[in-house]
Amino acid sequence: MAYNHSEEEKKFKEQQRQNEYLYRECGMTDEQIAAIKEYDERVYKLDRAFYRRTLLIEQPENVTDTIIDEHSYTYLEKYWTDFIDCEEKYFRIMKVSAVMRKAFYMYKVLGMTQDEISSKLSIPQQTISYWIGKITEILK
Repeated sequence: MAYNHSEEEKKFKEQQRQNEYLYRECGMTDEQIAAIKEYDERVYKLDRAFYRRTLLIEQPENVTDTIIDEHSYTYLEKYWTDFIDCEEKYFRIMKVSAVMRKAFYMYKVLGMTQDEISSKLSIPQQTISYWIGKITEILK
């Protein structure tokens, strides 16, 4: 399952609210609660950074679980002939990661916006934009 930052953040904030309520019931001071909250936020940010980076590395194998249409990666490759007019470009495109090709396919063929692609693949929109630009450069 892909990491969803906004969902994880909601869970974290809700857990913090529940913890704060319990801490107050146990008689902790505001300073103690603030120290625990600060520590929890630091750990949460480190975990978030870890998951964002590791999921991007794992994404090509896991993306097939979240295919949005009937096309798999093997089928995606045959649709590239619509965009490619020479063999050299084809080989350069096939060297690009499968998830990058999928993002470009979703953008060009399926007509999805970069925000929609970002949401489906759990990859930042800026990264999607960069990937689309890179593949567009290869296809020129």
